[in-house]
Amino acid sequence: MRDDLISREFNDLKKAVHLLTASNGKYIPYKVRKIYTPVELEYYDSLAFRFEKAVELFLHFFKGLESYLSGKVSDTLRDRLLFIQKMKIIDNIDFWIEARLLRNKVAHAYLPEQLKDIYQEIHKKSMAMVKYMSNIEKLMKAYGKEQYR
Repeated sequence: MRDDLISREFNDLKKAVHLLTASNGKYIPYKVRKIYTPVELEYYDSLAFRFEKAVELFLHFFKGLESYLSGKVSDTLRDRLLFIQKMKIIDNIDFWIEARLLRNKVAHAYLPEQLKDIYQEIHKKSMAMVKYMSNIEKLMKAYGKEQYR
């Protein structure tokens, strides 16, 4: 049962990262002085939503993975990230704290200057998340949990 759960969480995360990668591949820097139409803004909304979703699924997967591998769940996100770092899946816990904060900023930013910086940071962090996904795929393969649905 725990095997099925971690495999399902892995598959959900893989799909989210795939969608984020597709949006990130079309990235065009946000122009502060441009007046965007609603249709033009849909791309940025999609990028932000996919980033938020991927961050949440990574953090949820980390919780499930910690439980699967250690039989316990840390009380704090920092402790969980330290565990995941020890597994050599991530190399920087601050990245994930910042990604979570960035996820929260997206919902509250409306000024073009803020949006430009936020979308640029989403683009950079999204590229790094693909690397982390590769580390997860290697681990899952080592544990025989690389089935894809």
